[in-house]
Amino acid sequence: MQKAVLRKRLIVSPIWFLPLLALCIGFWLLISSYRDSGIEITLHFSGAEGVTAGKTKVIYKGIQVGSVKSVVMDSELDGADIKIEMDRVTKKGLVADTMFWIVKPEVSAGRITGLDTLVSGAYITLRMGASTKLERHFAGLSDPPPMGTDTPGLHIRLKTDTLYSLQRGSYVYSRNLRIGKWMTTTLNKTAVFCWIFLFSRNSAI
Repeated sequence: MQKAVLRKRLIVSPIWFLPLLALCIGFWLLISSYRDSGIEITLHFSGAEGVTAGKTKVIYKGIQVGSVKSVVMDSELDGADIKIEMDRVTKKGLVADTMFWIVKPEVSAGRITGLDTLVSGAYITLRMGASTKLERHFAGLSDPPPMGTDTPGLHIRLKTDTLYSLQRGSYVYSRNLRIGKWMTTTLNKTAVFCWIFLFSRNSAI
């Protein structure tokens, strides 16, 4: 009679490698999904004219860094809440003092801005803040903020009784040369305060 050959049985069957491989692939897909997913934030504006879900973009320094996911009326019926998915690269910039506003065509004293939105439509832009406190809910601005104090030039706060025909965007001239720009205006009970930006700290007025 032929003699039987004894062989050792494998403790782990090769068939178990398939579930293990599937588990590794699933874990890798989960990590990739988290790494590539955006950051959801909410902006509150008094109105959302020109903003469309799935179409309106968030542009920073000419680069798209987010897109609008939804636009709904807020619970108090006094404005609009805009849900935005931001790229993960913007995480460090989404802090308490980051400012957002809507860019639309605008015609004011001596200037025309936002002409690119006539073709592409309105978009949302932002100025990164310097705070260290992360934030996901922001109050959108109705107008662009004045230039930051870190912008090279001379920043002046002017107090006056009246503005006459001056308005935001008006230019400042000296000896028929354009040396600055009227950035923004606020009003209190007794006077008007204006912020002026001069293109050079050595500008003489």
